[in-house]
Amino acid sequence: MFCFLFCQEAKIFFLELLTISITFDKTRFVLLNRRKDLLPIRSWWWICLLLAGMLVIAGLVGCEGKKESNPGKKKGEISSTQELKESPQEGFLAPNFSLPDLGGTQISLSDFRGKVVLLNFWATWCAPCRMEVPSLDRLYQLRKDREFEILAVSVDRASLSKVASFVANYQMSFPVLRDQRGEVGQRYWAKAIPTSFLLDKKGVIRWKVPGARNWDDAYVLSKIDQLLSE
Repeated sequence: MFCFLFCQEAKIFFLELLTISITFDKTRFVLLNRRKDLLPIRSWWWICLLLAGMLVIAGLVGCEGKKESNPGKKKGEISSTQELKESPQEGFLAPNFSLPDLGGTQISLSDFRGKVVLLNFWATWCAPCRMEVPSLDRLYQLRKDREFEILAVSVDRASLSKVASFVANYQMSFPVLRDQRGEVGQRYWAKAIPTSFLLDKKGVIRWKVPGARNWDDAYVLSKIDQLLSE
């Protein structure tokens, strides 16, 4: 807005200056017939006029450059998720990773873009994890047909058979991945187990949940439904 007003005022100033110049030049022409020493005045006047014109042109060019820069983008608006950095914090892109499932197939978090994802870090030795698993599975059954996914990342260093046995006993119907070295858990600062992250369809962390909770209550369902509608 400031740049636009400056350009308009500069145009008016330049036209007025040109008008004054023509009037002054006519007056100088009359006086020049009487006094020859007025000749230097004309030279300095046209130099000032030239400098003023250059200033106006520079201002116009600068205004046009600002207009063309990022057309259509509002101040403070994020145009794409590419401008967001990866960090295990709310409002940031969830760090991407690739881990094997219980069958050995590599699964990447980025494969689930376009879905709301609940990322849950857990372990077989974790008592609170065992408490929340049933509600996780109920949540999965309620929303799995609506672009919703649960990724349960086991940070166990135990054998595959032990993890598979736990999954079978607790009837975990959602995908389970193995982070046997704990590298992904460290990237997500998952020092306490369980720790969960709710991601929107663009992969942005919208809710971080440390500790266990009831995952099929009304509050959780409303938060998930809100993200599903976006």
